Amino acid sequence: MTEKKKAYGYICSPYIEKARKPIHMPEKYTTSYPAKRIYSDGRAEDTKVLLAKECPVKLFLDGKLFTTLFSSPYELKELAVGHLITEGVVRFREIENVETEGSEVRIRTRKGTQSLSPETAGEAGKDEKAGSEIFVDSDSVFDPQTVFAGIGYLESDTYKLTRGTHLAALIDKSGKLAVQIVDVGRHNAVDKAVGAAYLKGLDLSQHYLLSTGRQPAYMVTKAAWAGIPLIATKAMPFDSGVEAAKKANICLIGQLRKESMLIFANKWRVKL
Repeated sequence: MTEKKKAYGYICSPYIEKARKPIHMPEKYTTSYPAKRIYSDGRAEDTKVLLAKECPVKLFLDGKLFTTLFSSPYELKELAVGHLITEGVVRFREIENVETEGSEVRIRTRKGTQSLSPETAGEAGKDEKAGSEIFVDSDSVFDPQTVFAGIGYLESDTYKLTRGTHLAALIDKSGKLAVQIVDVGRHNAVDKAVGAAYLKGLDLSQHYLLSTGRQPAYMVTKAAWAGIPLIATKAMPFDSGVEAAKKANICLIGQLRKESMLIFANKWRVKL
Protein backbone atom coordinates (compact mmCIF):
# COMPACT_ATOMS: atom_id res chain seq x y z
CA MET A 1 0.00 0.00 0.00
CA THR A 2 1.44 3.39 -0.92
CA GLU A 3 1.65 6.31 1.49
CA LYS A 4 -0.68 8.30 -0.74
CA LYS A 5 -3.36 5.63 -0.47
CA LYS A 6 -2.91 5.46 3.28
CA ALA A 7 -3.27 9.23 3.61
CA TYR A 8 -6.44 9.50 1.60
CA GLY A 9 -8.14 6.34 2.83
CA TYR A 10 -8.75 5.21 -0.77
CA ILE A 11 -10.95 8.26 -1.37
CA CYS A 12 -9.75 8.29 -4.99
CA SER A 13 -10.58 4.63 -5.50
CA PRO A 14 -12.15 3.92 -8.90
CA TYR A 15 -14.52 1.53 -7.12
CA ILE A 16 -16.25 4.45 -5.40
CA GLU A 17 -16.97 6.37 -8.58
CA LYS A 18 -18.15 3.24 -10.35
CA ALA A 19 -20.56 2.51 -7.50
CA ARG A 20 -22.66 5.65 -7.77
CA LYS A 21 -26.00 5.16 -9.48
CA PRO A 22 -29.66 5.73 -8.61
CA ILE A 23 -31.69 2.82 -7.32
CA HIS A 24 -35.38 1.95 -7.37
CA MET A 25 -38.28 4.13 -8.35
CA PRO A 26 -38.91 6.32 -5.30
CA GLU A 27 -42.56 6.99 -6.22
CA LYS A 28 -43.30 3.32 -5.58
CA TYR A 29 -42.14 3.64 -1.99
CA THR A 30 -43.68 7.01 -1.12
CA THR A 31 -47.03 8.71 -0.77
CA SER A 32 -47.94 12.39 -0.51
CA TYR A 33 -49.54 13.74 2.66
CA PRO A 34 -50.81 17.24 3.58
CA ALA A 35 -49.20 18.95 6.55
CA LYS A 36 -48.98 22.41 8.08
CA ARG A 37 -45.52 23.89 8.46
CA ILE A 38 -45.07 26.29 11.39
CA TYR A 39 -42.05 28.60 11.45
CA SER A 40 -40.33 29.97 14.53
CA ASP A 41 -41.19 33.53 13.46
CA GLY A 42 -44.91 32.77 13.63
CA ARG A 43 -45.59 32.12 9.92
CA ALA A 44 -47.65 29.11 8.89
CA GLU A 45 -48.33 27.47 5.54
CA ASP A 46 -50.05 24.43 4.11
CA THR A 47 -47.76 22.03 2.32
CA LYS A 48 -47.44 18.47 1.09
CA VAL A 49 -44.67 16.09 1.97
CA LEU A 50 -43.65 12.63 0.81
CA LEU A 51 -43.81 9.89 3.42
CA ALA A 52 -42.46 6.36 3.14
CA LYS A 53 -45.14 3.71 2.65
CA GLU A 54 -45.53 0.89 5.16
CA CYS A 55 -47.88 -2.09 5.07
CA PRO A 56 -48.52 -5.24 7.13
CA VAL A 57 -47.21 -8.42 5.50
CA LYS A 58 -48.58 -11.75 6.67
CA LEU A 59 -46.12 -14.62 6.46
CA PHE A 60 -47.60 -18.12 6.37
CA LEU A 61 -45.29 -21.06 6.99
CA ASP A 62 -46.50 -24.52 6.00
CA GLY A 63 -50.12 -23.43 6.04
CA LYS A 64 -50.15 -21.52 9.32
CA LEU A 65 -49.71 -17.83 10.07
CA PHE A 66 -46.15 -17.50 11.33
CA THR A 67 -45.86 -13.74 11.85
CA THR A 68 -46.91 -10.32 10.57
CA LEU A 69 -44.16 -7.97 9.48
CA PHE A 70 -44.47 -4.25 8.78
CA SER A 71 -42.54 -3.39 5.67
CA SER A 72 -42.29 -1.27 2.55
CA PRO A 73 -44.81 -2.75 0.08
CA TYR A 74 -42.33 -4.33 -2.35
CA GLU A 75 -39.91 -7.31 -2.46
CA LEU A 76 -42.27 -9.29 -0.21
CA LYS A 77 -41.06 -12.70 -1.39
CA GLU A 78 -37.50 -11.65 -0.60
CA LEU A 79 -38.63 -10.35 2.80
CA ALA A 80 -40.29 -13.64 3.76
CA VAL A 81 -37.43 -15.87 2.60
CA GLY A 82 -34.77 -13.65 4.17
CA HIS A 83 -36.67 -13.32 7.44
CA LEU A 84 -36.93 -17.08 7.91
CA ILE A 85 -33.22 -17.52 7.12
CA THR A 86 -31.91 -14.66 9.28
CA GLU A 87 -34.08 -15.74 12.20
CA GLY A 88 -32.65 -19.26 12.03
CA VAL A 89 -36.01 -20.84 11.22
CA VAL A 90 -35.03 -22.70 8.03
CA ARG A 91 -32.15 -23.14 5.65
CA PHE A 92 -32.78 -22.03 2.09
CA ARG A 93 -32.43 -25.59 0.80
CA GLU A 94 -35.41 -26.55 3.00
CA ILE A 95 -37.76 -24.13 1.21
CA GLU A 96 -39.87 -25.92 -1.38
CA ASN A 97 -42.20 -23.19 -2.65
CA VAL A 98 -42.87 -19.46 -2.19
CA GLU A 99 -46.09 -17.78 -3.32
CA THR A 100 -47.30 -14.21 -2.90
CA GLU A 101 -50.83 -12.88 -3.08
CA GLY A 102 -51.33 -9.23 -2.27
CA SER A 103 -49.57 -8.60 1.03
CA GLU A 104 -49.51 -12.28 1.99
CA VAL A 105 -46.58 -14.62 1.44
CA ARG A 106 -46.94 -18.39 1.77
CA ILE A 107 -43.88 -20.57 2.15
CA ARG A 108 -43.88 -24.35 2.12
CA THR A 109 -40.90 -26.30 3.41
CA ARG A 110 -39.76 -29.83 2.75
CA LYS A 111 -39.53 -30.74 6.42
CA GLY A 112 -42.76 -29.09 7.57
CA THR A 113 -42.45 -26.56 10.39
CA GLN A 114 -46.10 -26.06 11.38
CA SER A 115 -45.35 -26.20 15.08
CA LEU A 116 -42.96 -23.26 15.00
CA SER A 117 -43.80 -19.80 16.24
CA PRO A 118 -41.70 -16.62 16.15
CA GLU A 119 -40.83 -17.25 19.81
CA THR A 120 -39.27 -20.63 18.99
CA ALA A 121 -37.95 -19.64 15.57
CA GLY A 122 -34.34 -19.41 16.67
CA GLU A 123 -34.34 -23.08 17.61
CA ALA A 124 -35.19 -24.42 14.16
CA GLY A 125 -32.15 -23.58 12.08
CA LYS A 126 -29.49 -24.85 14.45
CA ASP A 127 -27.04 -27.38 13.18
CA GLU A 128 -24.24 -28.35 15.53
CA LYS A 129 -24.00 -25.05 17.41
CA ALA A 130 -26.29 -23.29 19.83
CA GLY A 131 -27.94 -20.04 18.75
CA SER A 132 -25.65 -18.04 21.03
CA GLU A 133 -22.65 -19.60 19.26
CA ILE A 134 -23.50 -19.07 15.61
CA PHE A 135 -20.23 -19.21 13.69
CA VAL A 136 -19.66 -18.02 10.12
CA ASP A 137 -17.47 -20.72 8.61
CA SER A 138 -15.84 -18.62 5.90
CA ASP A 139 -12.24 -17.57 5.30
CA SER A 140 -13.18 -14.61 3.08
CA VAL A 141 -10.92 -11.55 3.22
CA PHE A 142 -11.83 -8.20 1.62
CA ASP A 143 -9.64 -5.48 0.17
CA PRO A 144 -10.13 -2.06 1.86
CA GLN A 145 -10.99 -0.58 -1.54
CA THR A 146 -13.91 -2.98 -1.84
CA VAL A 147 -15.28 -1.87 1.52
CA PHE A 148 -14.81 1.83 0.75
CA ALA A 149 -16.71 1.19 -2.49
CA GLY A 150 -19.81 0.71 -0.36
CA ILE A 151 -19.97 4.46 0.21
CA GLY A 152 -21.36 4.82 -3.30
CA TYR A 153 -24.30 2.54 -2.46
CA LEU A 154 -25.28 4.03 0.90
CA GLU A 155 -28.02 6.47 -0.17
CA SER A 156 -31.23 6.05 -2.12
CA ASP A 157 -33.53 8.55 -3.79
CA THR A 158 -36.33 7.32 -1.50
CA TYR A 159 -34.35 8.28 1.59
CA LYS A 160 -33.52 11.70 0.17
CA LEU A 161 -37.24 12.36 -0.40
CA THR A 162 -38.61 10.98 2.87
CA ARG A 163 -35.75 10.74 5.38
CA GLY A 164 -37.66 7.68 6.55
CA THR A 165 -36.05 4.57 5.05
CA HIS A 166 -33.08 2.26 5.55
CA LEU A 167 -30.92 0.54 2.98
CA ALA A 168 -29.12 -2.80 2.84
CA ALA A 169 -26.83 -4.00 0.07
CA LEU A 170 -24.63 -6.99 -0.68
CA ILE A 171 -21.31 -6.38 -2.41
CA ASP A 172 -18.88 -8.98 -3.74
CA LYS A 173 -15.11 -9.12 -3.35
CA SER A 174 -14.52 -7.10 -6.52
CA GLY A 175 -16.66 -4.22 -5.24
CA LYS A 176 -19.57 -5.07 -7.55
CA LEU A 177 -23.09 -4.47 -6.26
CA ALA A 178 -25.08 -7.72 -6.10
CA VAL A 179 -28.25 -6.67 -4.22
CA GLN A 180 -29.59 -3.31 -3.05
CA ILE A 181 -32.81 -2.91 -1.05
CA VAL A 182 -34.71 0.01 0.48
CA ASP A 183 -37.20 -0.48 3.30
CA VAL A 184 -38.75 1.43 6.19
CA GLY A 185 -37.04 -0.93 8.64
CA ARG A 186 -33.35 -1.74 8.98
CA HIS A 187 -34.26 -5.34 9.90
CA ASN A 188 -36.53 -5.68 6.86
CA ALA A 189 -33.90 -4.25 4.53
CA VAL A 190 -31.40 -6.89 5.66
CA ASP A 191 -34.01 -9.66 5.42
CA LYS A 192 -34.91 -8.61 1.88
CA ALA A 193 -31.29 -8.38 0.80
CA VAL A 194 -30.59 -11.87 2.13
CA GLY A 195 -33.78 -13.25 0.57
CA ALA A 196 -32.93 -11.72 -2.79
CA ALA A 197 -29.42 -13.16 -2.63
CA TYR A 198 -30.65 -16.69 -1.93
CA LEU A 199 -33.29 -16.49 -4.65
CA LYS A 200 -30.51 -15.43 -7.06
CA GLY A 201 -28.30 -18.28 -5.94
CA LEU A 202 -25.52 -16.04 -4.60
CA ASP A 203 -22.83 -17.36 -2.27
CA LEU A 204 -23.10 -15.02 0.70
CA SER A 205 -19.80 -16.22 2.14
CA GLN A 206 -18.17 -14.24 -0.70
CA HIS A 207 -20.09 -10.99 -0.09
CA TYR A 208 -20.28 -8.37 2.60
CA LEU A 209 -23.39 -6.68 3.97
CA LEU A 210 -23.69 -2.91 3.77
CA SER A 211 -26.27 -1.35 6.11
CA THR A 212 -27.42 2.14 7.03
CA GLY A 213 -28.63 0.94 10.42
CA ARG A 214 -26.99 0.56 13.81
CA GLN A 215 -25.76 -2.93 14.65
CA PRO A 216 -26.89 -4.41 17.95
CA ALA A 217 -26.38 -8.13 18.61
CA TYR A 218 -29.72 -8.95 16.99
CA MET A 219 -28.72 -7.44 13.65
CA VAL A 220 -25.32 -9.12 13.68
CA THR A 221 -26.95 -12.45 14.46
CA LYS A 222 -29.19 -12.07 11.40
CA ALA A 223 -26.12 -11.77 9.20
CA ALA A 224 -24.51 -14.72 10.95
CA TRP A 225 -27.48 -17.01 10.23
CA ALA A 226 -27.13 -16.06 6.56
CA GLY A 227 -23.40 -16.85 6.55
CA ILE A 228 -22.24 -13.29 5.84
CA PRO A 229 -18.58 -12.75 6.92
CA LEU A 230 -18.43 -8.93 7.07
CA ILE A 231 -20.85 -6.12 7.97
CA ALA A 232 -20.18 -2.45 7.21
CA THR A 233 -22.43 0.36 8.38
CA LYS A 234 -22.31 4.14 8.22
CA ALA A 235 -23.66 4.16 11.79
CA MET A 236 -21.95 2.99 14.98
CA PRO A 237 -22.50 -0.49 16.40
CA PHE A 238 -23.64 -1.25 19.93
CA ASP A 239 -21.26 -3.02 22.29
CA SER A 240 -23.56 -6.04 22.10
CA GLY A 241 -23.10 -6.05 18.32
CA VAL A 242 -19.32 -6.02 18.63
CA GLU A 243 -19.33 -8.92 21.09
CA ALA A 244 -21.74 -10.90 18.88
CA ALA A 245 -19.52 -10.27 15.83
CA LYS A 246 -16.43 -11.48 17.68
CA LYS A 247 -18.14 -14.74 18.65
CA ALA A 248 -19.67 -15.28 15.18
CA ASN A 249 -16.39 -14.77 13.26
CA ILE A 250 -17.83 -11.67 11.54
CA CYS A 251 -15.84 -8.55 10.78
CA LEU A 252 -17.84 -5.56 12.00
CA ILE A 253 -17.11 -2.12 10.54
CA GLY A 254 -18.73 1.09 11.71
CA GLN A 255 -18.71 4.74 10.73
CA LEU A 256 -17.90 3.97 7.10
CA ARG A 257 -16.86 7.23 5.44
CA LYS A 258 -14.93 8.26 2.32
CA GLU A 259 -11.84 8.95 4.36
CA SER A 260 -11.94 6.21 7.00
CA MET A 261 -13.71 3.35 8.72
CA LEU A 262 -13.59 1.77 12.16
CA ILE A 263 -13.04 -1.99 12.49
CA PHE A 264 -14.39 -3.38 15.75
CA ALA A 265 -14.17 -7.15 15.34
CA ASN A 266 -12.18 -9.72 13.35
CA LYS A 267 -10.03 -7.16 11.58
CA TRP A 268 -8.16 -9.97 9.79
CA ARG A 269 -10.99 -10.02 7.24
CA VAL A 270 -9.78 -6.65 5.89
CA LYS A 271 -6.52 -7.07 3.99
CA LEU A 272 -4.16 -4.33 5.19
